[in-house]
Amino acid sequence: MARVVYNSRGESMIAGLLLLDKPQDASSFDMVREVKGILKVKKVGHFGTLDPMATGLLLIALDQATKFFDLFQERSKTYRATVELGVCTDTYDMTGTVLRRKSVSVSEGELKEALNRFLGDILQVPPMFSAKKHQGQPLYKLAREGKSIEREPVKVRIESLNLTEFSSSSFSFDVTTSSGTYIRSLANDIGELLGTGAALSALRRIRIGDFHVEHAITLEDLRQSAEEENYLRYILPIESIFPEFPKIILTPRGAVLAGNGAKVPLEEVAKVEGVRADYFKLFDDEGRFLCLAKPDIPQRVFRPVVMLQH
Repeated sequence: MARVVYNSRGESMIAGLLLLDKPQDASSFDMVREVKGILKVKKVGHFGTLDPMATGLLLIALDQATKFFDLFQERSKTYRATVELGVCTDTYDMTGTVLRRKSVSVSEGELKEALNRFLGDILQVPPMFSAKKHQGQPLYKLAREGKSIEREPVKVRIESLNLTEFSSSSFSFDVTTSSGTYIRSLANDIGELLGTGAALSALRRIRIGDFHVEHAITLEDLRQSAEEENYLRYILPIESIFPEFPKIILTPRGAVLAGNGAKVPLEEVAKVEGVRADYFKLFDDEGRFLCLAKPDIPQRVFRPVVMLQH
């Protein structure tokens, strides 16, 4: 559970991570605005965008958790997708303008063979209707003006791709990918390989790293829990953002140094939980998360990178 901390004016600040189950036809920014209003938190953001048509897991950062956007590690993601065959759209999904349709005749065996071609490292061209930027401007804004820009293919990784449903006109699959993969582009590329054309008709994100949608709360339930004043049980502590980083308990003197942003000598480490990594989570002896720090092995110190207010 997250802690409520207080700023210099004595105002409460809810800091932590909220796992939200985003509904369809709402943007990620819509969810940020809604959560901000429900929880009365001034600073809210999200890790990883979901298209409006998509549902599922959206990681919401509350207050001081937003300090860690730049250090959020690349995590694999799992999606459940449904694709319609025999149709091509300008957005690569069924929310866009249909460019062409055709009758299709694809067997389940042919489809499975095509899906296997996308396993591993592949080059993927981002869709024009995306937040990728060209000369500082999002591609989707250029696309809405009727412009098409040459996009460089990006290397992504498809870790697994499993067919779950199949019919003559559509199919569904579960896919685990590296960060930065566009499932819309994957659907379009599968259609091109089959020679049928294809467009994404449904998408649900079910996992980001160690976080699963089964543990997420809907906006309606969050609103109700806020009215009942028991919403804190749904907010994870900030340190849960980085389960892969080791935990260090500091001596009282080390905690003071870390809290002030000063380098912490190795002699001030009371306990270490985990193995060596690029970053470490530093705590005081009461279990308060003080900062994320980077080890300086030659100098035998930890250098705070992002500090928290207590």
